[in-house]
Amino acid sequence: MITDNEDVLTEILLWLPAKSLIRFKLVCKQWFSLISGYHFSHLHTLHHHRYRPEPSLFLRQAEKSSDYFYLQGEKLVPYNFSPTLIEPTICSFSNGLFLLRCHKTENTPENCYIYNPTTKQSRNILLNVNDKYKSVMGLNLAFDPLKSPCHKIICIKATRRRSGGFLRGWWQCCQIEVYESETSMWKLCGEPFFAPRDVRFDHGIYWNDAIHWSGIFFDFHNNFVGKHPEIVLPGCYLADYFDGNYIESNGYLHCVAHSPEEKSIAVSELQRDYSEWSLKYHINLDDASVPLSVLSIFRREDSEEDSTLVAHQPGKIMIYKFKEKRFEELIDFSEEAFYQEGCIQFCSRCTFQCTETLAPA
Repeated sequence: MITDNEDVLTEILLWLPAKSLIRFKLVCKQWFSLISGYHFSHLHTLHHHRYRPEPSLFLRQAEKSSDYFYLQGEKLVPYNFSPTLIEPTICSFSNGLFLLRCHKTENTPENCYIYNPTTKQSRNILLNVNDKYKSVMGLNLAFDPLKSPCHKIICIKATRRRSGGFLRGWWQCCQIEVYESETSMWKLCGEPFFAPRDVRFDHGIYWNDAIHWSGIFFDFHNNFVGKHPEIVLPGCYLADYFDGNYIESNGYLHCVAHSPEEKSIAVSELQRDYSEWSLKYHINLDDASVPLSVLSIFRREDSEEDSTLVAHQPGKIMIYKFKEKRFEELIDFSEEAFYQEGCIQFCSRCTFQCTETLAPA
């Protein structure tokens, strides 16, 4: 019997999806013990991430932070978090794990949770107390199972007192703290730095051993904050007229710049040495319905022409196929109870990639 040989059974189970394995825990005590073990979950996570599986999307309604939907194939399914979490909000994601902030009460300190949406396991992380840098500007997650089974949390804090002189109102003094799951400890990283107040530190993207925000990045291996090169858009368009957003896909960092006024979407790719942004795709929206919101992009490494862009129009989720140069309807949710006529309900900053994983929270 195969089940009598645990090595053979392990090799077979490694090929199955994470959600199937969760159900298979109920087969018998042996399977429960094997699948629940750290060694198997680590092997399974490595096995599936080597093939760079295409992520699914979690969508949060822009006006309702507690309502999340899981884009599963051609369905938009409501997602329910673990009932032990109070009003969870996704603030970061990385290779199948989420970083959540939950409702704070008068009797609980500021904290966050590492959360696995596949297994619904979570772990509470208390934030570090810093008497000088008290305002939490953003929390970001870095997790790459191909490099380490451990993860990092990058917390950006700022002083509550504004700087004087010409800096007042335009810049904020920030400090980065990093939590390492291997040691369960927070540590200060790098020197304090000044950042523009319009930088959204709560939506960083993990790529190339760094966390990337609009215009700047933090390299946590070398502990320094750097600036991205300027993005050059096609034609005579000005960057000020585009709503730009960073999206990682298949090991590449993209900036998707959308201009409703110019009826255009420009997708640029950052070189791994940070030397420049190169234009990869340019979409003309003259024939597309408005309003429109860009949600994500799926980059195909083996065939770039088969790459797709996911967008949202009122009542619909659309995909744009770069090869055919046209939009196709993926989901029509205009008959659902949560539909709001004529409104954009999902945006790129409320869209989160997720791959199934057994990685522990």
